[in-house]
Amino acid sequence: MKRLSIFLACAPLIMALARWFMDGSRFAFWVTSVETFKEIPIVEGMPELGTQTQIIWEERFVSGIETPLLGLLLSILLLGIFHLLKTHGFTKKP
Repeated sequence: MKRLSIFLACAPLIMALARWFMDGSRFAFWVTSVETFKEIPIVEGMPELGTQTQIIWEERFVSGIETPLLGLLLSILLLGIFHLLKTHGFTKKP
């Protein structure tokens, strides 16, 4: 039971860290849109005359540093609850 409760308490932290690493481990806040830069020529077919940068916005959620912090807080909360249940418990006393 002890191993199961530790695993269940650490699961939110592990899932939050996995999500954060998959999104690029950003030390910034959550982002709901991502910009992409594209160089396009001013005169079509003649890039030697100059180019300009076009910014394309893509609607996509990218997790920030809040994700692992929330996972850590939830894991600490669950560990505290499991510890209280273990020490006080719901067993009937004679």
